[in-house]
Amino acid sequence: MSFASLRLVGLGTAVFLAGFAAAQTGTPKAGPAEKPQKLAKVATLNTVEANREFQANVQLVQAQRQAAIELNAAHDKETNPAKKKELKSQLDTLLARLNENNSQMRKTYGFSLDRNYTLVIETAHVYMFVSDEEAAKIEKAEAARKKK
Repeated sequence: MSFASLRLVGLGTAVFLAGFAAAQTGTPKAGPAEKPQKLAKVATLNTVEANREFQANVQLVQAQRQAAIELNAAHDKETNPAKKKELKSQLDTLLARLNENNSQMRKTYGFSLDRNYTLVIETAHVYMFVSDEEAAKIEKAEAARKKK
């Protein structure tokens, strides 16, 4: 199996597992004082590349948010005024970048860090490596199935 094939298989597995994990969380349960919630579709990713880009963008903003949390904690613990001022400057820069990226995610995908999401896989294609003869048999069987 080539490296590109392994990457494709790995991507397919990752997308499947992400969808499975998201499906396991299900719709949030409403407590006694909470109103029931519905899922609303905010984006459709039509290609593997679009999904890969979305996943990378989500990971980026989540990593930036985590870095901001850690930087804020370090700022709060710091006692040296010079270091505290430097950390505050770094935090301000990071928060500005995070807010810009989160805004771009909202415009592009309807995604924002201040909401919870469920990824639903609507279509999955399963592929396997076959010989030319096997491919011909499969295509012939598929064509016969479609005629019925």
